[in-house]
Amino acid sequence: MRLLVTGCGGFLGGHIARRLAEAGFDVIALTRGSPVEPPATVAAARRFAINIADVASGSLPFSIDAIVHAAATSAWTGISVNQMLSDNILATQSIVQHAQDVGVSAFVFLSSVSAFGDVHVPVLTESVPAIDVDAYGLTKLLGEKLLADVSNAMPSLSIRLPAVIGRGSKRNWTSECLRKLKAGEPLEVFNPDAPFNNVIHERDVAALIMQALQRGLSGSETVLAGSAGRTTIARAVDILREGTGSNSMVTAVKRDRPGFLLDISKAVRLFGFAPRNVETSLHEFVMDNT
Repeated sequence: MRLLVTGCGGFLGGHIARRLAEAGFDVIALTRGSPVEPPATVAAARRFAINIADVASGSLPFSIDAIVHAAATSAWTGISVNQMLSDNILATQSIVQHAQDVGVSAFVFLSSVSAFGDVHVPVLTESVPAIDVDAYGLTKLLGEKLLADVSNAMPSLSIRLPAVIGRGSKRNWTSECLRKLKAGEPLEVFNPDAPFNNVIHERDVAALIMQALQRGLSGSETVLAGSAGRTTIARAVDILREGTGSNSMVTAVKRDRPGFLLDISKAVRLFGFAPRNVETSLHEFVMDNT
């Protein structure tokens, strides 16, 4: 199967593209200009081609069987709503149209838990309605709806992801915790006793994509992905602190809004998803970045 993977100049897209090539897929790694790290093995590198183009430009490969759309601009300091509209909505609209034009057999869209907005339930499932969604979450919701609109002609899977961790990850709570702990900076931890599995290792994201492509898609599905098992926020921070030998001052802060767990049972049922335990994911994350 020949895959086009977008966003390969970034953290998640790059890891996914390399892991798909290592698994035997022929991969075209799309980047807007940022360097793309090739796979480590010679065999995978032979199945890996880099294409420099803007997703919204229309200058995309035609000879492809499926698309994994990982390119996006996330909400962060200095990121404007206008930039997210361009990078997340217009680009997704363009690549969905391209996918239809070339007749791909599957489209995997990397969405976000942010599409739920404010979560007020102890266990999050796909059926929980979206409430007070921010601009970034709305761009992901619209991407999902674009795919739902063409589900009769093109099967798709939208994966709502929590914080994704791994070598080089950033712009999420877990990665910021690790950065501060490694730098010896003080760290405030909200609701330390709250249950936690709201994180996933990039290896498990790639594994879910592979399983979905191998089993085949139909219609337009949306699934939650996260780590297996559960821990607490305090234990998660302890794993990061112990792994780095940090002497940072960690302060516990109570917060009115409780934490929540992700229910990944739909992804397990549909695709045999078997992610790492949350504490294993955190241990591996520390090793990835030390």
